Amino acid sequence: MGARRILVTGSGPLGCVPSQLAARGANGQCASEPQQAAALFNPQLVQMIQGLNQDLGSDYFVAVNAMNMQNDFISNPRAFGELQS
Repeated sequence: MGARRILVTGSGPLGCVPSQLAARGANGQCASEPQQAAALFNPQLVQMIQGLNQDLGSDYFVAVNAMNMQNDFISNPRAFGELQS
């Protein structure tokens, strides 16, 4: 269909989504089990994309690390325009 690059987004911080914070989080901290699952999944996704690109002979697919981006938002919200009360 003419696409030259396709972004493939890995999992974000699954333990920090509101449902997991409510069900499993302690003292506002992200739930550890879903965090660990995402930490296992993301490197495997990158490996799979690298293998696919190697098989195709070009870098058509680009892995996006959503975990790091979203962790930046969570750990330093003021850098991204957090409103002050």
